[in-house]
Amino acid sequence: MARMHLKRLGLIAGATLMSAMLAACNTDNSTVTSGQSAQNQQQPNDPTPTDPVADLSKVPFAPTPDADTFFAQPAPFPDVAPGTILKSREVKLTLFGGLPVPHKAWQLQFATRDVRGHALAAVTTVVLPDAANADTPLLSLQYASDSLGAQCEPSHALTGGTANTVSQAEGAKLLEALRRGWAVAVPDHQGPYSAYEAGRLQGQITLDGIRAALAFKPMGLKPQTPVGMMGYSGGSHPSLWAASFRKDYAPELNIVGVSAGGVAANVIEVARLTDTNPLNQPFFSLVFMAIEGINRAYPELVTPYLNDKGIQAFKAMKDGCAGGTTDNNPMSRPFGHLDDYTTVKDLLDGPSTKALAAQINLPQAGHAPDTDVFVYHAATDELLPVAGVDTMVDAWCQAGSKVHYFRGPVGEHLMFDVVIFPFAFDYMASRFAGGLPGFLPTTTSCN
Repeated sequence: MARMHLKRLGLIAGATLMSAMLAACNTDNSTVTSGQSAQNQQQPNDPTPTDPVADLSKVPFAPTPDADTFFAQPAPFPDVAPGTILKSREVKLTLFGGLPVPHKAWQLQFATRDVRGHALAAVTTVVLPDAANADTPLLSLQYASDSLGAQCEPSHALTGGTANTVSQAEGAKLLEALRRGWAVAVPDHQGPYSAYEAGRLQGQITLDGIRAALAFKPMGLKPQTPVGMMGYSGGSHPSLWAASFRKDYAPELNIVGVSAGGVAANVIEVARLTDTNPLNQPFFSLVFMAIEGINRAYPELVTPYLNDKGIQAFKAMKDGCAGGTTDNNPMSRPFGHLDDYTTVKDLLDGPSTKALAAQINLPQAGHAPDTDVFVYHAATDELLPVAGVDTMVDAWCQAGSKVHYFRGPVGEHLMFDVVIFPFAFDYMASRFAGGLPGFLPTTTSCN
């Protein structure tokens, strides 16, 4: 019955994926179960931080704390390895704002690290397919959250929340993964202060979420369970950062494949395109939101240079979803140019941005994926310049990474995913089966 119900949901999901993605231009009370420690884990290879626990009170323009206390940071914070489960609860999987899905699901709070190596807690939602067994693979599905507010995170979209239209669309991919018999983990990869597009943080949370999913006994998975990572647009960012740092941060994980499309490889150039191209004004508030998200992890990026208008705009957006403001009023969204919001001209060419560029863009020097990767991106993507993706792929090929790259000759940002994501799922199925990828639309393959 569950499989028949899932097929019916798939029909609904297809239509929802289309409508919700175009629209993008409360957790249920549950039983809390005991946490479990992840096994065979390593600490990040960063220097020992001076303060071992992240101080979220210092996050600039931080979001309003989640009303659900399950998401609160533990105090005191336990001295545990990244990926260790801190607490868990069973939840009712509810997609598209109110559609119940008959699959067992839980939310896990686990230990992770911020960009400076400080400890903090994040959450992932894990779901079992029909007839799961010890050989079931795990897909870490990174939603395109693209937001700054706690209510916009995937954990809420997966339990009936409607605040984030982008996350609503991602439910179609979750259903497809379940239909194929895969276990799924959907992390809140932006972390407890919703640091949208802070790639290092997102990648580490993704990897630690996988650790937690593998260690959670009700999932029935093994330490060497084959794991895939997948995401598009805002979901590609954590997927590819995780792929880049897996070897050093989580070498024990058996990552067999990564699929990522619509990639913001060079976030500075994404901001520059939106700032200088009048045709990209509809995306200005979304890119402005990404700058605020990165600034939450790297306060030196923008905080010292905001003028009064910039401060007010950051305050207005601090709890917004998908480019919107906290009050969800389209008329209160920022627009224009970055210079309108800062005390300096040409912030993107300023010393603070140049100093941080090496930390916030892909590729990362000395770090490249050591597993099979499928990257797809439209050459005509109006939001995310393809040049940054070309540079990233070239660098990874030179570093010895095995990359399949489809540089689509045409395609609009949102619709390109609708067309290509079925191939991404077939690619992942071949990786889980241990074979070579089947038919892939590729323009470049290396190593």
